[in-house]
Amino acid sequence: MPTTRGRSVLVASLAILAVACVTRMERVVTHPSAYRTVDRGAPFLKAHMRDGRLYVLANWSVDQVNDAVAGTGVLYDVHRSVIDSNSYRLDVDSVALFETNVVRAPASVAALSVITGLSAGVTAYCASNPKSCFGSCPTFYASDGQRQVLQAEGFSASVAPSLEARDVDALYRAQAPGSTVELRMVNEAYETHVVRSANLLVVPREPGQRVVVDADLAFWSVAEPTPPLACVGPEGDCLALVTAFDGRERLSRADSTDLATREVVELAWHRQAAGQAGVLIGSRQSLLPTYLLYQTFAYLGTSVGDWLARFEQADEATKDRANRLVETLGGIEVLVQDQLGRWIVVDHILETGPLAADLKLVHLPVGSDPTRVRLRMARGAWRVDYVALTTIREGVEPQRLTPRAVMHRDTLAMGARRHLLDPDETLVTFPGDEYTLVYDLPNDVGEYELFLESQGYYLEWMRDEWTAEEDLGKAAQLFLNPAGALRRLAPQFKQVETELEAAFWRSKYVGF
Repeated sequence: MPTTRGRSVLVASLAILAVACVTRMERVVTHPSAYRTVDRGAPFLKAHMRDGRLYVLANWSVDQVNDAVAGTGVLYDVHRSVIDSNSYRLDVDSVALFETNVVRAPASVAALSVITGLSAGVTAYCASNPKSCFGSCPTFYASDGQRQVLQAEGFSASVAPSLEARDVDALYRAQAPGSTVELRMVNEAYETHVVRSANLLVVPREPGQRVVVDADLAFWSVAEPTPPLACVGPEGDCLALVTAFDGRERLSRADSTDLATREVVELAWHRQAAGQAGVLIGSRQSLLPTYLLYQTFAYLGTSVGDWLARFEQADEATKDRANRLVETLGGIEVLVQDQLGRWIVVDHILETGPLAADLKLVHLPVGSDPTRVRLRMARGAWRVDYVALTTIREGVEPQRLTPRAVMHRDTLAMGARRHLLDPDETLVTFPGDEYTLVYDLPNDVGEYELFLESQGYYLEWMRDEWTAEEDLGKAAQLFLNPAGALRRLAPQFKQVETELEAAFWRSKYVGF
C-alpha cells in the first residue's frame, strides 16, 4: 500500500449518454464468453479491450458464426482520448468486457428499487448501501506455507493517471520453501487496473534478523522484533491483538459526533538493547476512509468525470487542497517521551487501502525512551494488527526480480509479461482478470525477505447508486471545511458502521 501522504478522491466515469431526470440509464456489463446475450436493442456497444483501449460502436451487429462484432464508431486510448473514428470489426476473444447503455423510462416508482447498470454485477449488498461497494486496486496473494493469503494491494492511492506511483509492500507472511515465488494478481472489483510493473524485491535474511521498509521506502536490517508487554487503549487491554502479525486486529468504533476524534493506544516493553530503536507497525485502514471516498463520489454525482478531467490538469496547490479531507482524518501518529517527559510526535504512517495490512518501520529518536510508545489515530479509522520494538542495524539494498513467467488461466501469457517488463507499456486488467506471476529466487543464500514493488494506477467505475445524493455544495465543503464535514457525517456513518464490513466483502466481483 502506498506511503504517499494521502491522495485526493477521484473516479473515472465512462458514461457517454446523458439522461434526463425522468429517465434512468441501464448499464449492463457482459463477459465475452456470453456475448450472444448482449442487448441488441442498445444504441451503443462499448468494447473494453485488454490493452485498455475502448471502442464505442453505433449501428453494431454480432457475427455469431465467426465470433465477432462489427460497427461504426470511435476508438479511445487508455486515457479516453480519441484515436480514430471508423468502421471496426472485433474478434470476441480480443475483448475484455462488453458494456451496453440503454435509457429507459421507469414504469413506476418501484423502478427506483431495481438494481440497474453496473449494480447488476455488484449485487444487492452494494445496492442496499452504496457506500459499502467493494473497491480494490490490484490484490496480490501468496502462500504462507499452508494456504494462499492476501498479502498486498498495489498502488492503492493511485486513482488517476496523474497519480501513478511506485509502491512497496512487505510480504511479511509469505513463505518460499523452494527456488520460486508465485504471486497471484487479481482484479476483484469493478475497476480498470493499469499495471506498469510488478516486481519482487528480495534481501538475504540471516537468523535472528528481519528486513523492513520505512515510509521513505528505504530498507533496513533489524534485530528480531520484540512484541510489547502491555497494550492499553480506551477499551482496556488490547495486548492479545497486536503481538503477532496474524490477522487478529485491534479496531475501535468511530466517534458519533466527530469522525476526526482521536484515540490513544499506549504500549510498553521491558527494556531495549543498545542501539538505534525502531517500532514496527502492521496496519491497514478500516472502511471509514472508503465510506468517505464513496460519499465524495455521491456528492460529486454526474459531474465527477468533469472533476477528474480538471484535476488531471490542476497545479500542485489545487491538488493539496483536494487532499485536506485525508489529512484531517489523518494516519497513525507515533509518540515517545523526550528527556523532559513530554510526549512528542516522531513520525506517522498513512497506508492507503482497507484490504491488506502492510508493515512499516518508524525510527525513534536517539535519547527518547523506546520502552513506552503511544499510537494516536482517528477512532475507528485504523486496524492495527502488529506492533513490535526492534534495534535498527544498517541500511540494505534489495535485489529486483522481474517475473520469469506470467500465467493467465493456466496458459503462458507472453504478451502480459512483455507489458510488465517494458517501462513504456502497461498491462490493463478488468473485473475478474487473474494472472500468476512467477519469480526465480537467487540460489546463493538460504532465506530471503520478500517485498512487492508495483507501479500503476486504477480507475473506479461509476456506480449508479452514487449519483442519488448529488450535491456540489456539500462536495465543496469536504475540501473547503473538512473538519466540519467530518462532524456532519458522523451520525450518518454511525448508522451503517456495523454493517459495512459484511456488505463490503459480499459485493466483490462475482467469482472471488
